[in-house]
Amino acid sequence: MTTKTYTVAGTSNCAGKTKARFANDFTARLKTLVRTGHTNIQLVQLPRAMSKTEACAYIYELPEFDTDTQREAIEDWVVNNGDTRAFVQQGQQEPRIVQTFQKEEFEPLF
Repeated sequence: MTTKTYTVAGTSNCAGKTKARFANDFTARLKTLVRTGHTNIQLVQLPRAMSKTEACAYIYELPEFDTDTQREAIEDWVVNNGDTRAFVQQGQQEPRIVQTFQKEEFEPLF
């Protein structure tokens, strides 16, 4: 696993396919994406340098990336390239009881 970090993350659409994008220079990455014909470009500056998996977990929670296609692109990147354990663990909260079951006592009929 690489230890490279990024300061910019987001998504863009090229030829009908939305993908997660990462960079260290916001302006240069934006210019490159526009020049190569990308549309629906959504990039954000990360609060600190992060790995790609950390960046995916961070932007996944942002309201700017709440469309189904953007969320699917982020999930696809994590499943195909990232550390899914780290992605899931970052989003976890304290365990909570969702439903409880009571053991039923019964008498056999024989």
